[in-house]
Amino acid sequence: MRFEITPYDDHGAPTAPDVVDLTTLRERLTRAAVTGERLHIRPGPRHDGPTTRPQE
Repeated sequence: MRFEITPYDDHGAPTAPDVVDLTTLRERLTRAAVTGERLHIRPGPRHDGPTTRPQE
């Protein structure tokens, strides 16, 4: 699964979003907890394969 993370600057304005995987999301959350960084996180669909199985 992929996640879109939108960080916010010191004035509360959103900066450019990043699309990351679960491992990177966990790293960013850990860093945000320590530094006080504000993030908005949205889950996104996977784009590396079909989402449904083909019917026979």
